[in-house]
Amino acid sequence: MLRLEVLSCGYGEMTAVHKLSLEVPAGKITGLLGANGAGKTSTIMCIAGHVAVHEGRIIYREGDITHDFPMVRVKNGIAVVPEGRRLFSSLTVKENLIVGGYSRPKENSREGIDRVMALFPRLGERLGQLAGSLSGGEQQMLSIGRALMAQPQLLLIDELSLGLMPKIIDICYEAIVELKQEGLTILLVEQSTQRALEMADQVCVLESGQAVWKGSAVEARNSLKLIDALLGLSDESKTPARI
Repeated sequence: MLRLEVLSCGYGEMTAVHKLSLEVPAGKITGLLGANGAGKTSTIMCIAGHVAVHEGRIIYREGDITHDFPMVRVKNGIAVVPEGRRLFSSLTVKENLIVGGYSRPKENSREGIDRVMALFPRLGERLGQLAGSLSGGEQQMLSIGRALMAQPQLLLIDELSLGLMPKIIDICYEAIVELKQEGLTILLVEQSTQRALEMADQVCVLESGQAVWKGSAVEARNSLKLIDALLGLSDESKTPARI
């Protein structure tokens, strides 16, 4: 579905991600892990077209999209759930969803909204409510729903569980499982290593903008000490570990 070929990207002259090569297989969940500042968000936003490519290529469904505009990528089936949700707080839940589907025919809006309501019934009770008045968990549901309105084939999710209560995290992950069962391909940035390893089929760990470990989630689960060390989470020393 997606292939990054020695991708470097960043902001102005600053390079945030260095020569990253990664394959995201269709219909699978790929977890992108790393400490704060590792380059996870930069990678996600570069794939979405919002961070400049310095070198390398982004291949999506065997086509080179390295220099495509963000709108073109959305129309071709790439949608992003950004860190911090970034909703239109002065618009209603329904209006935010309609905006999310701007790249699709208007007649598809009702079907898309119905799909989101089935996934997150709580939003169905708040369609006329301003997005800014929702709880943090409801806003995350809406952010996911807004992305789904674009009818994506590849969903990029940045920090799914950040700042959410455990019950809401469970609801969001149940939705992710359902979306995967429907065949959606997902690239997931997640602060919770345990959650990511439970959910993902494969993982890539970034450190200082470089891939330092790649493999299946099964391999990672069988080597939690390795992953903890790579993420600087060693209990034996409270300073970041190095391998």
